[in-house]
Amino acid sequence: MRSIKNTLFVLCAAASLNANAQESKGYLGIGFHTACPQSELKDIKYDDGYGINLSYLSSRYPSKSMLNFQVGMQMDFAKMQSKKFENLELSDPNIIGTATITATNSMYATMGVVRLNWGTDDDKFVPYVNFLIGNRQYNTRQRLQLDEVSQNPDYQSDTTTRHIVYTSRLHYGAGIGCSYRLNKSFSLESGITYTFGDKGAALPLRNIKQVEGTSQVDFSDYKIVKTDMLLINVGFRIHLFQQYQTPHESTSSPTTAPTTTRYKDVNTPRTSTTTPRTNTPRTTPSTPTSGSTKSSSPKKTPISTKGAGAVKGGGKG
Repeated sequence: MRSIKNTLFVLCAAASLNANAQESKGYLGIGFHTACPQSELKDIKYDDGYGINLSYLSSRYPSKSMLNFQVGMQMDFAKMQSKKFENLELSDPNIIGTATITATNSMYATMGVVRLNWGTDDDKFVPYVNFLIGNRQYNTRQRLQLDEVSQNPDYQSDTTTRHIVYTSRLHYGAGIGCSYRLNKSFSLESGITYTFGDKGAALPLRNIKQVEGTSQVDFSDYKIVKTDMLLINVGFRIHLFQQYQTPHESTSSPTTAPTTTRYKDVNTPRTSTTTPRTNTPRTTPSTPTSGSTKSSSPKKTPISTKGAGAVKGGGKG
């Protein structure tokens, strides 16, 4: 997260220096959206979520025409909801305390984009239509964490994470929106996008349940449904790679010979006397390596819940 914030700061600072720019040669978009499942995915009450999207668009073509187009790429991420199961007994009796399982749904997509604009860089308001095609993924993950971490130092990890349901499907669709030009470097954008997806496995959190009387969590009740998705987006766009009109300044001055005499001795005559070179071998004092004083640590044990395991069933789409 810190690296993303630093990157955004550098891009914004660079874009703010483009006061003399005449024509944008590229556009970087950063937005925030609400992800709303649609069609059969909505019918099974799959969880809503919130996320961030990043996109890049080329320059407009034709650049001065009111009706123009751009091509580019878009990535969107969304974290849906989470569900916890607490005070679960573990399969290893040597572990002190209980554990907590957290189930989380998430979504990720990479899309190619073609945008049709009604307006140029000189217009304040520019409505647009996007056409998208690419891949969208749905994930359900399980995170198992010890409740008494400090009391169990000899175990492989206090947390384990694994995929329960993973679905990757072709998505295609369209979106509409409007762009408002703030200045030569920034624009605000708002719009909606709807993508259609093929059928795949999806697991709503409401279908994940703890087996009564046990410490097992049942993930087997996933559904095979159409994976349509609606995104409601608001964000901003940075205008990059712009042409500059920089005045050429010329100053005339008489040509003078260089005054530096670096690597040139003009005062001492060159002699043929040479000093023989002696090669003294370089010695490096040997130091014991840290590994020679450390004993190998004992093999640690992975953690799991009591019974047949944390997962009774799963699926892959």
